Amino acid sequence: MSGDAANDIRQWGRSLFERQQHPVAWAGRVLEAASLSLGRTPEIEAALEMAADPTQWSRGRDLFERVRRSSLDGAERPAEQMLFGLAELVGKLAHNTAGPSPYFDHHAGWQIGPIAYRLAAEVRDPALRNRLASALGSWPTFESGTASEPAGDVG
Repeated sequence: MSGDAANDIRQWGRSLFERQQHPVAWAGRVLEAASLSLGRTPEIEAALEMAADPTQWSRGRDLFERVRRSSLDGAERPAEQMLFGLAELVGKLAHNTAGPSPYFDHHAGWQIGPIAYRLAAEVRDPALRNRLASALGSWPTFESGTASEPAGDVG
């Protein structure tokens, strides 16, 4: 990916995240879309449960650390690493929303779209790409330099 394309995807990810009214739940939907193709570990299940239950968000740092330990211990394939990365981001966003300081970097959520985009490119499964585009609410199109809204089938 060229420098311009990499910058475009970062900008798209930032814009996408900043439009979310409920970023933790949104991140959970993206993680769920990815996990349907890649499988669910206990850590992924915990992240999905947390994203869906605001009463658990204050435990986001604990979830992040649990997922990080698991991802460092086991996932060797790039797709698995990206799935764990999405789960880590669920933990970060939950903590930033409801946990005590110190908070994670304010731009953590900007990474969700770009990770999902790279995951779709890595796995090359049209069904996964469609699910991710639907969960994200947008899919980048670098040929024109803009992001587009998903219109049914984006594959």
